[in-house]
Amino acid sequence: MAFYLKTFYTVLVLALTGGLDPTSVSAASPNPSLSYVGRVRAGYETTFTCTSNCIPGCTHTWLLKGCTFNGSELTWTPDGLDRIVELQCTAVNTESGSSKSITTILEVKNSVSVRPRPQLSLPILNQSFSLDCDGSFPGLPVLWYKDGQVVAPDARIDVLEHNTSLHFNSLLPSDGGFYQCEASMANLSDRKVISLGYLLNFDHWSVSISGPDTVLPGREYTFTCQVNCTIDLDCSIRWPLKGGILTSTYLSVNRNILKWIPSVPGTVQNFTCVVENTAAGRSAEASKTVKVTGPTVSGSETVRLSGVLGLVLCVGQLFLLDS
Repeated sequence: MAFYLKTFYTVLVLALTGGLDPTSVSAASPNPSLSYVGRVRAGYETTFTCTSNCIPGCTHTWLLKGCTFNGSELTWTPDGLDRIVELQCTAVNTESGSSKSITTILEVKNSVSVRPRPQLSLPILNQSFSLDCDGSFPGLPVLWYKDGQVVAPDARIDVLEHNTSLHFNSLLPSDGGFYQCEASMANLSDRKVISLGYLLNFDHWSVSISGPDTVLPGREYTFTCQVNCTIDLDCSIRWPLKGGILTSTYLSVNRNILKWIPSVPGTVQNFTCVVENTAAGRSAEASKTVKVTGPTVSGSETVRLSGVLGLVLCVGQLFLLDS
């Protein structure tokens, strides 16, 4: 008891006299930070560093995809199977035993993908069809997978151009599935990258845009991107701006619904709806041309409107491009 009272008294005196530095107490608790340089890319090494302000020191442990690693640095080469990965570093003070973790979400960029050839071609039963391992390196080994199983060439299926192309002489219903290719990295033959995949499906997406063909300035109109897929589950929706600047006093985009108040009569606006599933390598789009009718605006009035609407146009473009 005397020992604890003496220790307490010493700490109290030091604190009151300024002899106890508060930063030394806080330093006992780790405060880790995590850093790395550049993008995280499939097939390429990335080194992550975990630092902390520990006194006298800290040990560091990493948690990545369910595996633990020790040390203040971690070098990882993604194989392409994951697009989003959680990385955690835990720092433990070697003296006090106190610990703290920091977590970051990594987006893995993959330059290898499976694409139909020619692009945007659709699979049709009993007709020929080809898939390319886009991003693979010529002359290096390529392996094809369907639903996780290696594809074996046969009388109907050929592998061409150093295995970089998978060709079907005549498609059958049994050929439907999720296709991926495994590519070797240039100058690093021991490193393999699994590509982004392509879903070979005979149920094609149907896309159309409903809404009026002619509109009047100052009134709100609704346009709907009609699709036969489940939004936010099977597919996502974008409204990219194509063919010029959108002239409007109001613009709202919410998934497959676009609301618009046109402003300048005598103009024509093109709307495009893109439906896609980037993981499956599928996309489809539809376009609609809308004419703004009504009395023609004079030159001075046009200048005034363009000045007032300048900010709205910028915001409108951001909505369309980022939705």
